[in-house]
Amino acid sequence: MKYNFLHLNKTYKIKIEKSGDVYTTVIDNITYEVTDFTARQNSISFKLGNKLCSIYFAEEKGKTHLAIDGDYFVIELEKGKAISVKGPVQQKGNSVASPMPGLLVKIPVAKGDEVTTGTILAIVEAMKMQNELRAPRDGVVKKINYKEGEQVDALKPIVELE
Repeated sequence: MKYNFLHLNKTYKIKIEKSGDVYTTVIDNITYEVTDFTARQNSISFKLGNKLCSIYFAEEKGKTHLAIDGDYFVIELEKGKAISVKGPVQQKGNSVASPMPGLLVKIPVAKGDEVTTGTILAIVEAMKMQNELRAPRDGVVKKINYKEGEQVDALKPIVELE
């Protein structure tokens, strides 16, 4: 797959090919080998060499807002092309976190609740969008670190599972 993304009025050419469990990604003629790729509702994680990387994202009005290691970026597909993700979303981990700072609108679970993969654990409003944060696996709610109406920090666990 080939894409042209705009960031700060510069076009970046990106080519992605998958072979088994390895993604070969070429960005402006620099090649990266990506492994252990996992897609979640509003984030992706992967290994780039030996480094574990996480990217959190939110879409708004044709632009994608990215949080990468504490840095924020806004990108858009050139010429209004769209990307769609097909198939079930794979999730891993023991907690959910907001991809960016925001307002915790709702926590529809309580400590001790049994949840299944995909259950909504929290709803966070960031950049005028509400993001549903879903359970990455079956489990029991172990800890809730924030209360409804509080501001949440980016990438900090909101609800933890045991």
